[in-house]
Amino acid sequence: MMPESTTINYAEAYMAAVQESFYPTSLYSSALWLSPANAGISFLGAKTIKVPTLKINAGRTDHTRRSSTAIQANYSDDWTPMQLTHEREWSTLVDPIDVDETNQVVSIANVTRQFNLDEKMPEQDRYMFSKLYADKTAKNDGGIYTESLDASNILTIFDELMEQMDEKRVPAVGRLLYVNSHTNTILKQADALNRTLLISNPNNISRAVHTLDEVTIVVVPSDLIQTKFDFAVGSKTVDDAQQIDMMLVYNGVQIAPQKYSFVGFDQPNAANGGNYLYREISYDDVFLLPTKSAGIAFHVSDKAKPATTDGTGTAQGEA
Repeated sequence: MMPESTTINYAEAYMAAVQESFYPTSLYSSALWLSPANAGISFLGAKTIKVPTLKINAGRTDHTRRSSTAIQANYSDDWTPMQLTHEREWSTLVDPIDVDETNQVVSIANVTRQFNLDEKMPEQDRYMFSKLYADKTAKNDGGIYTESLDASNILTIFDELMEQMDEKRVPAVGRLLYVNSHTNTILKQADALNRTLLISNPNNISRAVHTLDEVTIVVVPSDLIQTKFDFAVGSKTVDDAQQIDMMLVYNGVQIAPQKYSFVGFDQPNAANGGNYLYREISYDDVFLLPTKSAGIAFHVSDKAKPATTDGTGTAQGEA
């Protein structure tokens, strides 16, 4: 049995390897999981964190010359404990014969790689978007839009989302716009329509307050960016979820703590039925910081209904 310290180091190294190998190309919400606000997190045990909140108690006052007043601390530094509730594990047995007969295709390394690609990364995307939406709605401070989107109004709605953040003094640099594939198509149509209008009337001054160039747009498959999912086994879509069409967020309004508590594998032995055994246990979660909720807004709509057939192969209903 390996010493405990060796296991902990292996778990930390595995998390770093996953982030390096899969986040850049396979995790649409990677920037949010690697939130700048994560730097302020301190772990208290396996799944408890504390989050700092720095507050200035009072502002400046008029100065009176040739006088002295009592000076005291003019700020408060509080720590809020939070519990990570998304505790997950995954394990598998791999038969040595499968490894031999598939020319190493079925090996622990290849199996875990495919697991990360097919299961873990989609689950992390789904958890990030749905948890941020849940926290935002629980805050009940607005920022949820439901108007029907089309090429004629999408830029106006985007401007409104941006304006609301400007009014709340949310920094402009660092905003990200996550959209599903259909919404991205509408944005392209709106951009083409806007270009046509400008060309047809070259003397017209554009009234647009914002341009899409001011934010980084991330296009996410529709099945990964919805308001809720079933996380009982892996992650699955649910019928009563809504589609998230747009999520405008200042990266840093959220924290996304992650920690692997165990990652290890055993060689074939009698207890494992002569198989290799791999197991990992991790804790992660997403929290919208209470004082930062003005820095996130959503546009949601009802999901498109799947097509059905009338028994003859003819599609019925909406696609």
